[in-house]
Amino acid sequence: MRTTVTPEYRHLQDFIDTIPSLFDRNEGTLLYSGRNEVRLFRHEAIQLVAKRFRRHDIVKQAVYTFFRKNKARRAFENAAAIRARGFDTPAPMACIEDMKGGIIKQVYYICEYTDMRPIRDELIDKQPYNVRLATAYAAFVASLHGAGILHRDLNSTNTLYRHDGNSYTFQLIDINRMTFYDGRSVPKAERMENLTLLWRPDDMYMHVLKEYAGACGWTDADIDRAVYVKMRHDRRWTRRKRFTGALKAVFGKR
Repeated sequence: MRTTVTPEYRHLQDFIDTIPSLFDRNEGTLLYSGRNEVRLFRHEAIQLVAKRFRRHDIVKQAVYTFFRKNKARRAFENAAAIRARGFDTPAPMACIEDMKGGIIKQVYYICEYTDMRPIRDELIDKQPYNVRLATAYAAFVASLHGAGILHRDLNSTNTLYRHDGNSYTFQLIDINRMTFYDGRSVPKAERMENLTLLWRPDDMYMHVLKEYAGACGWTDADIDRAVYVKMRHDRRWTRRKRFTGALKAVFGKR
């Protein structure tokens, strides 16, 4: 097993090394279970969150051992890059690469616990949506893109928020898929594609888009183009879901 711990948390390495076995024994508080599994642990008055990524087949195990950084390693390094650029994500603590026979079999990303809530709570699940939060979120994404940071899974559950008096602060999570444009902002076409991940094109989406456009100096033509990109993305997503659903209906019964 190969464990990388940030200097601030090296005093916790003995405990961090036990996290794979804690998962195996279903210890800690389960926060999420699906393709990946997320658990909350408490140790020495510190709350930490560990994410165990889905185990890949032998081909992908070889790829992530010899050719590409695995998801936990990317999340660990991306967290440091995000924070170095003045944005927030729960403090990275460690990543674990569980190896057998020189091949990475299972990986874990560990970070500090955060009590911030996903923006989905106020922008999608709540009606009417929180207009002030939507405005602040648009400015946040504009500043993120302006700093050359592209979160490739920027959906409504992967941005967390806190209301601090008259303002909002944000954190990014699920950060293993990021692109950093060092020294320049995110290109406009990439920005438009990124904005498609927020939600369906309703009033809230249009409010965020227009506020974002104002922060970036976009024209009405840019907004129209962004709406077109959004609609195209959603049509493709719907077709893909229908196709995979049909496959599951046929082959899932076997």
